[in-house]
Amino acid sequence: MLQAAGSLTAIALLVAVGVVMARRGLLGDRAVDGLKALITRLTLPLLLFRAFLQLAPDGRNAVLALAVFAACAVMGVIGAGLSRALRLPRPETRLLFQGFEAGMLGYALFVALHGDERLAAFAALDMGQVVFVFTTLLVQMSVLEQRQASGSAISFPWRDIARSAVLWAIAAGLTLSLAAPGPAATLSGPDGFAAPVFDTIGGLTTPLVCLVIGASLAGGVPRDPAIVTVVAARTLVGLGLGLVFGLLVVPALGFDAWHTKAAVMLFVLPAPFVIPVYHRRQAAFVGSVLTLSTAVSIALIAALAVLGVA
Repeated sequence: MLQAAGSLTAIALLVAVGVVMARRGLLGDRAVDGLKALITRLTLPLLLFRAFLQLAPDGRNAVLALAVFAACAVMGVIGAGLSRALRLPRPETRLLFQGFEAGMLGYALFVALHGDERLAAFAALDMGQVVFVFTTLLVQMSVLEQRQASGSAISFPWRDIARSAVLWAIAAGLTLSLAAPGPAATLSGPDGFAAPVFDTIGGLTTPLVCLVIGASLAGGVPRDPAIVTVVAARTLVGLGLGLVFGLLVVPALGFDAWHTKAAVMLFVLPAPFVIPVYHRRQAAFVGSVLTLSTAVSIALIAALAVLGVA
């Protein structure tokens, strides 16, 4: 508990520094964009490469990935139903109920709380939602965007996917883990040439992400009723599914307690930050939901970590 409290204190301090720097003009939009580029093109891919190198090549991970994929789809159905029942923005509410921001937030929080050596547990849970986001969710957003733009034939954004350093890192880690588990274990181990590279560069992910999050919160926390409703509903649905996965699905597949913590943490994360990149309608609403959801997720994960659940 003391270690978790110390890690959470460090995260809170860095987020606060990001808020202060942004409000004083020291962390403007261009600087934040630069930090995001550094995270997504270098530090996070290294962190993910190491995590997926450690992923055990067995059928349980495939079943777990399929279960998480299905859960993302279920959350989308729930979001669509709530948007109609509560008259929330459509289709934005449905989109914002699908997937989780594991890359820019989840891995950073998991590493801060539990260390690099446990990161494979989070990677195992993340694999299914990564596939969902870059297939099912991306197709939905592409269809909506292209229909609004011209009504022309729908094309899948293969070029954007092919340029993603994050996806290449995941694919490379999985491939090496499956094809050469021995060298993969050596490369991802605490000794040897690669360890300082992973620790030094990949280790920058958490502090950089905290600064970016702080900058996003510099304008204050959104309070619009529709925004609060979407965030509250998504958080409750995600927490419920996370507990089901952590307490039922994960043990049934024979995974350990670290996978339980990873499951709970994954499902209370905000929606993917990639949504406003491909869905430009209702930009203020989407951005505000992501901002508030990020703040709520961090606070909830902090509480769950202190309780030993996440």
